[in-house]
Amino acid sequence: MAAHRPLRYNAIMIHEAKDYIQLLRSYFSYCLCICTLILCWTLAVPTSAPAQQLGDRLVVAINQVPYSQRQLELYFAVRAGIRNDADLTGLFVDRSNWSASLALFTEDMMILQEAQRLGSFGSVDAMLEKYSAQLRARRGAGGAFAATLKRLGADDQALAHSLENVLRVAAFRRSKNRQEAQALPNAAAAAQAQPGVQAKWLTDLNNRAATRIYAGANTFQMIAPAQRSRGDGP
Repeated sequence: MAAHRPLRYNAIMIHEAKDYIQLLRSYFSYCLCICTLILCWTLAVPTSAPAQQLGDRLVVAINQVPYSQRQLELYFAVRAGIRNDADLTGLFVDRSNWSASLALFTEDMMILQEAQRLGSFGSVDAMLEKYSAQLRARRGAGGAFAATLKRLGADDQALAHSLENVLRVAAFRRSKNRQEAQALPNAAAAAQAQPGVQAKWLTDLNNRAATRIYAGANTFQMIAPAQRSRGDGP
């Protein structure tokens, strides 16, 4: 009997070791489940407001020149700021008009590139000081315009740059429409009579331009740059 005790002892030890290993497995499985639940809960809970803030992002490239959402929003803010309307409600970029704003900005930047290629207009320089003063007055008065500029981190240099772009695009549109009205009166009249019909010069320009909408840019996101602008960029 004594000769068999070591074998029995070993069997008992092996059995106890198996029980211990099973206990460890159960414990680690429990810990893994808890960690998984915590991770899932963390991913499911919305992040705080500061973490959701987006500094800026690229939204469109035209002829390989990229443009950001900040440039887009500032462009439309300036367009609103030089109007004589006392109420600028609905003129700033938000979720409700994002798609239309992105489409129009793409068209205007395409026109801007063509205007820069062909040369500037003297009328733009003449209007810069007038509208710069109007923008400074609106900024000083507070309201939606001032709040938008503050959120975008737009300094004086960025504001002036965007104003020049707005005026240059508007001047180029007027010039090309006037030229087309003289050369092709029927086509110009059709374009004016039907809002969905583009002017021939604009259609030709659009056909020559290479445009690219960046991934995710079709969806509006609120941006709030933490740093002030240096006024650079197209």
